[in-house]
Amino acid sequence: MNDQQRKAAAETWQMYNAMETTKRRHFDYLSHLESRHTKFNLEPSQLENEILARLLRDHDEQVKAFKTASQKLRQSDPKAFDALWNYINDINNALKPSQDREAN
Repeated sequence: MNDQQRKAAAETWQMYNAMETTKRRHFDYLSHLESRHTKFNLEPSQLENEILARLLRDHDEQVKAFKTASQKLRQSDPKAFDALWNYINDINNALKPSQDREAN
């Protein structure tokens, strides 16, 4: 991605990162609750379920914001849009566990 494309895609890239952050928070908290249930047979409290639901709503809001920013970028600068998606794909492939990368 060149500098011009990076500047054009900056807002969309920020929305993508926010979406990834909220996804990770939700999955991490869900995993914590499931692990505790498996190990200690403890059900989540009402407050914990409310927190989990809020984390999912936060993520849903970020997904919508990213989709909006992505569509806006696609319309305003298709080359920056393509460059951003190539960059995202490269990052996601680099972050895959090695066995997943070898399978592709």
